[in-house]
Amino acid sequence: MAIDFDGILKDAMSALHDQRDRMLAAKRELDAATASVTSKDHMVSVTVGPQGQVVSMTFHTKAYQSMAPAELAAALVGVLNEARAAMGSQVIEHIKGFQDFGGHLRSVTGLAGTPVEMDELLKPLRAMAPSFGLEETLGELKESRQEEFAAEEETATGRGSEQRVRQEEFAAEAESRIPTGRQEEFSG
Repeated sequence: MAIDFDGILKDAMSALHDQRDRMLAAKRELDAATASVTSKDHMVSVTVGPQGQVVSMTFHTKAYQSMAPAELAAALVGVLNEARAAMGSQVIEHIKGFQDFGGHLRSVTGLAGTPVEMDELLKPLRAMAPSFGLEETLGELKESRQEEFAAEEETATGRGSEQRVRQEEFAAEAESRIPTGRQEEFSG
């Protein structure tokens, strides 16, 4: 039985285009979305945008004028956090529909039951390549070089501390050789 690669590819491309269109529509909706929350005492309302940015803040009473600064700050932080949480919920609802696109794509193309992870999918192809295992070797080489670098760094740090000790000793000796401006007795 011959596999219809052209048909599978067309189905996959169609599913990808549909997904892209849905994602663009969701992006447009989210770009225009806002979430508004009013405080429990109805003193203030806050509206935030899709990134959690404050779009507007409206005080409905003048109660804030008699509040202590810490009390007002706590009220504002509370209503801002509620508005941001409401916006986060909207974002999550919008993106939930894109959750298992890989599974949908596999079912559309007739590849249901195939490996989910790309590494798993590409393993047979990598095994045929002459450079198979090269990535692991490069990783090991990189790791050993990092260990060498750390050892060199440690040695250099030790040399640096020795050099600092010598510099401090030299500076102490130099200070003892600097004339103090006092007349010293010379007995000769």
